[in-house]
Amino acid sequence: MAKAATYNTAGNREDLTSIISVLEPEATPFVSMIKKGKATGTFFEYQVDKLNSPEFGGIEEGEDVTAFKNQSADRARIGNYIQKFRDTFMVSDLQEMVDTAGVASEFANAESKAVRNVKRSIESAFCSSQDRQADSGAGAPYKTRGMLKWLGVGGQPSDVPTFAQNVANDTGGTPVTETEFNAVLQSLYEANGMPGGQLTLLAGPTLKKDISGFSRQLAATNGTYTVNQDAESKKITLTVNVYEGDFGNIFITPSLFINRTSGSDTVDANAGLLIDPEYVSMMSLKAESVTELENQGGGRRGFVDVVAGLACLSPVAHGYFN
Repeated sequence: MAKAATYNTAGNREDLTSIISVLEPEATPFVSMIKKGKATGTFFEYQVDKLNSPEFGGIEEGEDVTAFKNQSADRARIGNYIQKFRDTFMVSDLQEMVDTAGVASEFANAESKAVRNVKRSIESAFCSSQDRQADSGAGAPYKTRGMLKWLGVGGQPSDVPTFAQNVANDTGGTPVTETEFNAVLQSLYEANGMPGGQLTLLAGPTLKKDISGFSRQLAATNGTYTVNQDAESKKITLTVNVYEGDFGNIFITPSLFINRTSGSDTVDANAGLLIDPEYVSMMSLKAESVTELENQGGGRRGFVDVVAGLACLSPVAHGYFN
């Protein structure tokens, strides 16, 4: 018997809600917390220096001053290149005219996505082990040195003098123990005294989980955990967002963009950057801008771009877990 049904009736309307879900990490904690500066060229430089070792052997009575020190002898220039970050978009003339579910304007939506893509790319580059590179004019573009490379991952940068090189790092196995964590903090304190007064650890998911485990004590006898419970709130807290230790307070923020590879979504869950925000700066030659290009008949098009580089003002002020 012939009948009209949903599977054989041509006039049924599609049920498409006006919802578009984009579930991708967008938080950029590194760029958000560091200082901002202005670059005036494709290569920017700054200086590092050191104090002399303390001398307390005494001066003999009546001894004249006959020898002098060059107090600028250790001063050195270090620097980095800027890098161009860009994402493009185009929407055909007809696509912009039709009624699209979940999007008031396809062009505006494309522009918004491009802006977010550029922000993610900058965060990833700044938190990477990429080394700086000059533009060759033959297919090799300017590249800015990432924070992990500034800190010596893959080898110390050749232009950073020994006294300014990073010494606070943990490259051992996982999970990271509280003893290993404190060893990095102690190395950092012994190297520079932590002059900025505030450190932030950007931690991959596994490293963040390892540190939260510091709040639990494992009983040696039966393998059970002992935790502290707030009796008033009846809440058990098993996370650590601020670590109050022997060398100050460390603010801990999860991050998904440390030690990324360009063009890959792979997350290095064990990586971490221990940052003193006073000694890092984003140097911008061109601030974020959106440029709409001429419509040549096919539809509206444009691009978003930023030109910026990373200034690690003193690598010895920071640390890393890798």
